[in-house]
Amino acid sequence: MKVGLQPCLVALVVSIGGCSGIGDIFREPDIQLDRVIVKGISVTGGNLDLVVKVENPNAFTLQGTRLEVGFDVEGEHLGDIAYDDAFAVPENGTTTITLPLRFGWAGVGSAVRAALGSGDLPYTMKGQAQIKTPWGRKEVPFTHQGRVPLLRSAGAIAIPRQTQ
Repeated sequence: MKVGLQPCLVALVVSIGGCSGIGDIFREPDIQLDRVIVKGISVTGGNLDLVVKVENPNAFTLQGTRLEVGFDVEGEHLGDIAYDDAFAVPENGTTTITLPLRFGWAGVGSAVRAALGSGDLPYTMKGQAQIKTPWGRKEVPFTHQGRVPLLRSAGAIAIPRQTQ
């Protein structure tokens, strides 16, 4: 009886060890801001679309279940976005997601107004993505900063100047 139990025990240990090795294969997706589109500006605030690219370096499709993003311009917080729509990122591929952001002028300084009036935008984007993998759910935190192209949609109007 002892002899029969030992091979089962060895098989169990090998299968558990094998599963933990599979989880080590997972590489986190790269989440980058591609561009910002000004959708509309009013006296009280505005609407932007953050166009985000998610790159999957894995040899399997990733299923996104949630994307949370905080967005700063010139060091000032413009707003937060919680995107709850499912999205898929194909194996070794890229998916583009458009995240709408509504912001108010209250508390936003002249540097942000000037930045929103220029051709590119200095930004910091922090957040996390919730991803389903073949081995379970993963939370992927990210932080990126830099400059990104700022485009205007046909309906956007000029950014109001700060009055003194």
